[in-house]
Amino acid sequence: MSVSQVFLVLAVGLASLAQILLKHGMNQAAVADAGHVWLRPLRQPLVLAGMSTQVLLTCLWLVVLSHIDVSLAFPVLALSYVVVVAYSALYIGETVGKRRWCGVALIVLGVGVLAYAA
Repeated sequence: MSVSQVFLVLAVGLASLAQILLKHGMNQAAVADAGHVWLRPLRQPLVLAGMSTQVLLTCLWLVVLSHIDVSLAFPVLALSYVVVVAYSALYIGETVGKRRWCGVALIVLGVGVLAYAA
């Protein structure tokens, strides 16, 4: 596996982590009593961590785009959807129905087709 491919996999992980942190942070912000409603998220450490992860992801993404075609890299980044849906079903307790799992399977299949064609 090349360094650029490792960076792409890392980007998928960071994109997933950012969404998970933001979700947990917003859950905390929803129950917080202090401050104005629109400022609450900015006072949550997990929201700030999620936003920081997004910034780090953007920097890494620029490196990925300098080495891998965007027509391959961007669809591979969609694997973060798979990670987030699985996490939300297993650890957050969200209900993920059959149609949503079918969508996840289509994403995996699509990325597999693109990777095989590359």
